[in-house]
Amino acid sequence: MAAFGILSYEHRPLKRPRLGPPDVYPQDPKQKEDELTALNVKQGFNNQPAVSGDEHGSAKNVNFNPSKISSNFSSIIAEKLRCNTFADTGKRKPQVNQKDNFWLVTARSQSSINNWFTDLAGTKPLTQLAKKVPIFSKKEEVFGYLAKYCVPVMRSAWMIKMTCAYHAAITETKVKKRHVIDPCIEWTQIITKYLWEQLQKVAEFYRQSPGQGCGSPLPAPPAEVETAMKQWEYHEKLAMFMFQDGMLDRHEFLTWVLECFEKIRPGEDELLRFLLPLLLQVRAKVREIEEQIKERGQAVEFRWSFDKCQETTAGFTISRVLHTLEVLDNHSFEKSDFSNSLDSLYNRIFGSGQSKDGHEMSPDDDAVVTLLCEWAVSCKRSGPHRAMVVAKLLEKRQTEIEAERCGESEVVDEKGSVSSGSLSAATLPVFQDVLLQFLDTQAPVLTEPGNESERVEFSNLVLLFCELIRHDVFSHNIYMCTLISRGDLASDSHLPRPRSPSDEPSDESERKEQDAGSSVKMEARSFLSQSQCSGKWSESKNTAKDKGMDPAFPLVYEQPRHIQYATHFPIPQEESASHECNQRLVVLYGVGKQRDEARHAIKKITKDILKVLNRKSTAETGGEEGQKRKRSKPEAFPTAEDIFSKFQHLSHFDQHQVTSQVSRNVMEQIASFALGMSYHLPLVQHIQFIFDLMEYSLNISGLIDFAIQLLNELSLVEAELLLKSSNLAGSYTTGLCLCIVAVLRRYHSCLILNPDQTAQVFDGLRIVVKSGVNPADCSSAERCILAYLYDLYTSCSHLKSKFGEIFSEFCSKVKNSIYYNIDPSDSNMLWEQMFMIDAIANPTAHNLNHSMVGKILNDSPANRYSFVCNVLMDVCVDHRDPERVNDIGILCAELTAYCRSLSAEWLGVLKALCCSSNNGNCGFNDLLCNVDVSDLSFHDSLATFVAILIARQCLLLEDLVRCVAIPSLLNAACSEQDSESGARLTCRILLHLFRTPQRNPCPQDGTKSVGIRSSCDRHLLAASQNSIVVGAVFAVLKAVFMLGDAELKGSGFSHSAGLDDIGEDDMGSKKSGGRNVSIETASLVVYAKYVLKSICQQEWVGERCLKSLSEDSSALQDPVLVNIQAQRLLQLICYPHRQLDSEEGENPQRQRIKRILQNMDQWTMRQSSLELQLMIKQSSNNVSRSVFELYSLLENIAKATIEVFQKSAEMNSSNPTWNGSAVSSSSVSNSNSASKLKPVLSSSERSGVWLVAPLIGKLPTSVQGHVLKAAGEELEKGQHLGPSSRKERDRQKQKSMSLLSQQPFLSLVLTCLKGQDEQREGLLTSLYSQVQQIVTNWREDQYQDDCKAKQMMHEALKLRLNLVGGMFDTVQRSTQQTTEWAVLLLDIISSGTVDMQSNNELFTTVLDMLSVLINGTLAADMSSISQGSMEENKRAYMNLVKKLRKELGDRQSESLEKVRQLLPLPKQTRDVITCEPQGSLIDTKGNKIAGFEKEGLQVSTKQKISPWDVFEGLKHSAPLSWGWFGSVRVDRKVTKYEEQQRLLLYHTHIKPKPRSYYLAPLNLPQEEEEPPTPVPPEPDKKVDPGKPEKSASSVDYKPHNPVLQYTPGMAPDLMMNQSNMPFRMGYPTPMNMYAQNQPLPPGQCMPFNLFSF
Repeated sequence: MAAFGILSYEHRPLKRPRLGPPDVYPQDPKQKEDELTALNVKQGFNNQPAVSGDEHGSAKNVNFNPSKISSNFSSIIAEKLRCNTFADTGKRKPQVNQKDNFWLVTARSQSSINNWFTDLAGTKPLTQLAKKVPIFSKKEEVFGYLAKYCVPVMRSAWMIKMTCAYHAAITETKVKKRHVIDPCIEWTQIITKYLWEQLQKVAEFYRQSPGQGCGSPLPAPPAEVETAMKQWEYHEKLAMFMFQDGMLDRHEFLTWVLECFEKIRPGEDELLRFLLPLLLQVRAKVREIEEQIKERGQAVEFRWSFDKCQETTAGFTISRVLHTLEVLDNHSFEKSDFSNSLDSLYNRIFGSGQSKDGHEMSPDDDAVVTLLCEWAVSCKRSGPHRAMVVAKLLEKRQTEIEAERCGESEVVDEKGSVSSGSLSAATLPVFQDVLLQFLDTQAPVLTEPGNESERVEFSNLVLLFCELIRHDVFSHNIYMCTLISRGDLASDSHLPRPRSPSDEPSDESERKEQDAGSSVKMEARSFLSQSQCSGKWSESKNTAKDKGMDPAFPLVYEQPRHIQYATHFPIPQEESASHECNQRLVVLYGVGKQRDEARHAIKKITKDILKVLNRKSTAETGGEEGQKRKRSKPEAFPTAEDIFSKFQHLSHFDQHQVTSQVSRNVMEQIASFALGMSYHLPLVQHIQFIFDLMEYSLNISGLIDFAIQLLNELSLVEAELLLKSSNLAGSYTTGLCLCIVAVLRRYHSCLILNPDQTAQVFDGLRIVVKSGVNPADCSSAERCILAYLYDLYTSCSHLKSKFGEIFSEFCSKVKNSIYYNIDPSDSNMLWEQMFMIDAIANPTAHNLNHSMVGKILNDSPANRYSFVCNVLMDVCVDHRDPERVNDIGILCAELTAYCRSLSAEWLGVLKALCCSSNNGNCGFNDLLCNVDVSDLSFHDSLATFVAILIARQCLLLEDLVRCVAIPSLLNAACSEQDSESGARLTCRILLHLFRTPQRNPCPQDGTKSVGIRSSCDRHLLAASQNSIVVGAVFAVLKAVFMLGDAELKGSGFSHSAGLDDIGEDDMGSKKSGGRNVSIETASLVVYAKYVLKSICQQEWVGERCLKSLSEDSSALQDPVLVNIQAQRLLQLICYPHRQLDSEEGENPQRQRIKRILQNMDQWTMRQSSLELQLMIKQSSNNVSRSVFELYSLLENIAKATIEVFQKSAEMNSSNPTWNGSAVSSSSVSNSNSASKLKPVLSSSERSGVWLVAPLIGKLPTSVQGHVLKAAGEELEKGQHLGPSSRKERDRQKQKSMSLLSQQPFLSLVLTCLKGQDEQREGLLTSLYSQVQQIVTNWREDQYQDDCKAKQMMHEALKLRLNLVGGMFDTVQRSTQQTTEWAVLLLDIISSGTVDMQSNNELFTTVLDMLSVLINGTLAADMSSISQGSMEENKRAYMNLVKKLRKELGDRQSESLEKVRQLLPLPKQTRDVITCEPQGSLIDTKGNKIAGFEKEGLQVSTKQKISPWDVFEGLKHSAPLSWGWFGSVRVDRKVTKYEEQQRLLLYHTHIKPKPRSYYLAPLNLPQEEEEPPTPVPPEPDKKVDPGKPEKSASSVDYKPHNPVLQYTPGMAPDLMMNQSNMPFRMGYPTPMNMYAQNQPLPPGQCMPFNLFSF
């Protein structure tokens, strides 16, 4: 600045931002001196004055035009008037002098602060206080002083304004280009932060004060807390005043109030007295519209995609149900680890769907519970573990819900129809009503005697509710009370009561005779076939010919459903359940003789079983006679056949009662022996018999508990046997343990659901086999026990953590000794035909030392060769008795356990027999020379023998498949010579090994059947099936398929020829065309088809294959299979009991796809998805024609999908109740309360078109794109919605709307839109144009006179908005689309297309959509949130709000008021009505047209002023503008006395001088001739009287109005009191006047007049 001060004027810049000293050379922007023309460059600038002549002379000789002078003068006057007219300064903020009007607060100025705030709290005028306003270093410090001095809130608001103005002025001087800070937002944040700090101080005090109980006073708060309370109380009032005055951002402040209320923690109820007064002022009407908020909130959550957007709609329920079913299908119940346990399963099912209302169950929870029950009961899924899984899941869910109930003072209202006064809702299980509704409407009932699937499902139902009752999820007592109150157990006169167990034929021959003509032999045939014990009882035959002839169950199929359930549902056999048992007996049998007979029958059967168990000759430790089976006095001791024939006719309840009592008796015997109090042990065969009875009775939990109890006693029993030196030591416990292992393997999935039981089993088995046993040199039973120990250890992670240190090393030994792959032996040695022939002839002899024989075989390969050949000769040639085959198999299993090398020999001899066409390359030529492989008579015996070896862990099933089955089948498929007989034998063996193990019933001629005799070995074989790798299963299926398809080359399974002649039983024959067709004598191709179909019908095969294909479908994409073969094989796997599709008709591919979609239900949805996925992958992998085939396939899928929906729409129009979601009342059995329950979709109703969308969603995105395209074409057909359309267009429109009215179709479109961004954009554009067309048609009054057309228009609009709602994520991703749709939605409301009166539901949908678009603009992605993104979102939000406000304008209606509520709360301003000259006109551009003004003023506009810009106590006019009131600045006429006063001020009159002055001589200089000019006595400048002076200006409130004079700087609030104001003119300072050249104070205007130009 110092350097700048000494610069000459030439070096200073020409343009300056402010007025300053004039330039030496005045410059103009476009002056001629700057024109660099050629002449100016050469000669320089030549000035040519306007007046010719002497430039420095006068222009008195120049002639001027007077008219020109007059016009110029008039323009000067007009320009002066324009310049003097006050401009609109409304946008200008008031200026404050931060140096003069404010002073910074320091510590020394404390007394001044106190005085000033005392004056502020008093009545001192703000005009005086505004001269010096204290400013604090922190803005929020002012709050403390305001509350301390209790300043009135209005004056406190003025203080806050002044503080804000000071900081704004400081910021403006420091930063030139600054971001304008809104004082409303800034001070809202400051005051809310200050209030929150005070509230936290109070909250901290209440948190530290422990609960004193109700009514006890709290301790006195400290001074700091008292101060905080006072601060809160004062500033709450101040905030509300500022809120009402418009000084706070209302939206921000209200949001903060709600956040404070939400942040209150439990136990801080005392804070409510601080917040509630503030909260109740802004939340008065929330409670009134709470229900509406819930409903509309759910609509927004579901994106308006379903009808009425309720959770009970079919779409959402089905989606939840399908998700649950998918989770169940993908879960592996054979293992338990962190990611695959019961807890993880529960979290996947209920974790995402927990109800938010605490203990109140949501409707979709009801649907999930119902699905779980259906899954446990349905024959479309397999496994007894399902019942236990469901019971445990519901028990866990019930525990969580009941935990939420704890602490609530009110109990849940009772839902069901339990009318008993003794029952309360507190004792009602959570799912009692849902389960009762399931029993009323969907549970299976015995109705058809010949329906096998019905019997299986009924047995599954009994097992399910047995577990539900055990886990206290279902109350049997409440169930019976409900049935009694509803009258469901009242017996009709024409229906008999359930038969008593004693009502059976007394004579055995009479019973057999009646069985022959029986229509219903037993209640669950499937369980009988799986539960044969080692005894030799005869099985009953089920002919099912004449209905109603069975005396065992007279008219059982005609009994009501609840009579059947009450008869069979088991009750835990505990003392606490004695009341329920007695109640059941009374209800079913009354109180007379029939009840006593029922009790007696149970006791009689129990007594008979105990007689067998307590026979003294069963197992005595003192001799060997106990090991022999004797039948002395058969009339005294009933046989196993008699016991079982009576047992199977009992109800499941009675069977549970019998088996529970018998198992307790067995445990008492074993415990007595273990304590040394008895010498009697039950035989292993008899315990196995008990196992079979419990298995048949479906007492699975009791069976597992019984097995674990026995296992825990085995170590004590073995110790007692050793103590007594019994010959049973070492064999009894291992034999019994083998039976226990077999049972536990059969129910392995049930066992691992209980980690504690699993640990007990593992520890008990480990103790039985002892850790020192050698896995390579042990008995067969020990080998099976070790194998199960390994499987348990590897499948349960909690066992690894608990027993890892003591078993991990031994586990590897077991794996290397048992679970290792072997290669077949090709031995050809000297055959010793008499080697071990005695042992083979008497396999059950007990004098054979298996360990020693095993060592002999292990040492000599020749002995092994001879032994294998002799055994196979005996099985295949010499003896084919089934019992003997079983005994030989067990003997060979024992020897193989001691001699590992025998495994390779068994595998080698099987390969030699099955691959006999290899010309002796497989070895064992001696055997092949003596055994005719084509002889079918020994195939079953050999298959049984092989099955026992595999069951006893002598061979691995996958080794047999890899080394024997596949080579044999491929040889035959390739048509090698003499390969047919070996392939047929292979098929027979595979059929036995892959079938679910069961003992075939005895034929009618009395001959014995072939099969595994012991249920123990059957369970072990089933375990081997479960452990086989799924790749081996697919290899078998593909090999057998190729064998059956070898002759027809890809079309062998395209029709049913050759399959219709196949009987269901491989040993039976079937009539076809008048002749008997035996499957054994059929051709190899037909037999292979039968074997393939039988294998595919096994539940475990289908389940393993489907689960594997769901994870990876590449297993069927084998080069050896052509596409059609792979598709047919997949159909056999998916639908083994259904006839394959035919390839006939036009476009068979589309017809097949259509059948897949039409026949799909929730159980077969997985299969349908696999079929379509295989077709797509095959088309994609075909390199030569992949593009054409794939496109054709995708088009067929899309068109077939649309055709399915069109057919569904036609069926809906013809039958409105088709595929409905409501449960018909006819399906409810005598239930008056069922109508009060929430409807739950049944499995039959969860089918059809509702499943198409989830299915398409699982397919590749290319499929979804084609389906979406086809759906879009159908959608476009209904675009022309005007009533003036032609008839054909109306018909097409109706068809399109009928299609769109289906919620499944909308669900399909929304599903296909996921991931289809391009298609979504196109569909959104189409929907936008359609909705816009609807609005246009409405504005053209096309719907005004036609109510039907208006209704159709609303329906069409609703459906399209549903689709738009499903794509809201796409709309919200684009700012442009968000704006366009928001404006369109606003247009729908503003145009009146939808309003609150005509269609309130649709109006709320449009309103909520608009709300989501507006508020969603502010939402940011939390994963990538940043300050920049937040600012960008806020900018977009403000632009959208501005556009919507512009569209709204000033239009008023009830509907538009609802829309305005969505926009941010506008800032509260002060309105000023402005004026303009009367008669003013405005052109099209908004400019005023001059010349039309008249006298007076007229109202012009309404200006809005911010409350922050209005300062009380200041004299400036900003932001008020004089131009708003028509003020003009004009010359003020100077009065005469003012002019004289001015002249007197500067006059030059000579003052009188003393006489001495005149008498003194003049002092003249000598060198000058003339006297010097006298010096004036005063230095003041003289004023030339001839020179006009600049007159002061005046303000005249004009035009044509009385003059209102005022001085510059006059405050607006003092205008009305002008007479009291002194004049401010150019007077000296002591007179409050200013000289003309004297600098003016800030805010004053420099006066001027016209002649100053």
